[in-house]
Amino acid sequence: MKQWLRKTVAGVLAATVLMGMAGAANFTHCADALKQMELFVGTKNGYELDRAPTRAEAAVMLVRLLGQEDAAKSGSYDIPFTDVPNWAAPYVGWLYEKELTVGVSDTKFGTTQNCNAKQYATFLLRALGYADGSDGYTYDTALDFAQKQGVVDAVNCDTQNFLRDDVVAMSYTALSRPTKDGADTLLDALIEQGSVNKSKASDTLTLFQNYRAYSQLKQQTNKTNPRTYQLEATITDNAYNSLSCSGTATVDGEHLSVALRQDDTLLVGLYQNDGVLYQYQNGQTVRAKQPISLGQTTEIPISAVEALSVQNGKYGFSLVPTVLNSMVSMQGTTLKQVDYSVRTQDDLIYQQTGRIHVSMPVNGKTATYEIEIKAVLSDTAQQVSVPEGMEI
Repeated sequence: MKQWLRKTVAGVLAATVLMGMAGAANFTHCADALKQMELFVGTKNGYELDRAPTRAEAAVMLVRLLGQEDAAKSGSYDIPFTDVPNWAAPYVGWLYEKELTVGVSDTKFGTTQNCNAKQYATFLLRALGYADGSDGYTYDTALDFAQKQGVVDAVNCDTQNFLRDDVVAMSYTALSRPTKDGADTLLDALIEQGSVNKSKASDTLTLFQNYRAYSQLKQQTNKTNPRTYQLEATITDNAYNSLSCSGTATVDGEHLSVALRQDDTLLVGLYQNDGVLYQYQNGQTVRAKQPISLGQTTEIPISAVEALSVQNGKYGFSLVPTVLNSMVSMQGTTLKQVDYSVRTQDDLIYQQTGRIHVSMPVNGKTATYEIEIKAVLSDTAQQVSVPEGMEI
């Protein structure tokens, strides 16, 4: 195989392991699900996911996620704000009466001012039953607390450029999380109190249930340390050039060792120990700018899952490429299709398979690759060691 293709393939394989935030995602599928459950309506111009949310829009969403839209619309409120339009008045009035929101001044709610990530995280935590100031967090620490509760994750919240796109992703994620008072999920609680129609939420309920079962399985698997996987990868480009390689990956807590070879040629080598990650790249070993957080790397954000099936111990994911593209750190690399499946054995994840269609610039042109990577659990006794060919 041509040397340039081998190097390119090594880069593609590395990109499936090394992720970093970059760019914006598109959570139209989350907006569709919320609309189906009548929790999100959009505007006369559609969803408008590419603009910042206003404080009034965030107030409406909070009331809906609290299951109080009917109560808010049927009430009468005396609010001091002079900048609240008629369509938002019931929502702002209800929240103000319940002391769940304040204005930007004594007479202004700040209806058209942008809502930021910290404000919306606070709103979602309140929807889950957590009160800022008395449940272990304050407004200033809302994002960190929301991350601990699984509301904020690696893809669903851009704190620097917070958009309605983030609002629907965070809201959808919050619906999948347990409430403070013990409901399995916020969505279950809303259905139980009659705020969401169960039949309209059936598809989302099923996906949440399957995702929760997979997450429990993954947590159980991650408790087994160390773990060694046999790896196989096949990469085919748009000129039908094909490359197959194999190797091993050993994980022990936050320690990692990965080696993928074609014959005797090391294509991908990764080694992480004591918080430092080394990567074999272009014939030499270099220290990466930041280590891999293995707990986060193995987590699939629920907002990135378009479909999830479970049958005979096999979990099949269809992932949203536009969401995952926000995590790919290689410039010019675009994921076109991403499918992921796992098979179970003895209550552990035994086999994982990923199929990826990706395009990336090569020698001034755009090349397209189809990649399949399979990892099969082979040992639970080996220790992490430096991949052969790497010099640390």
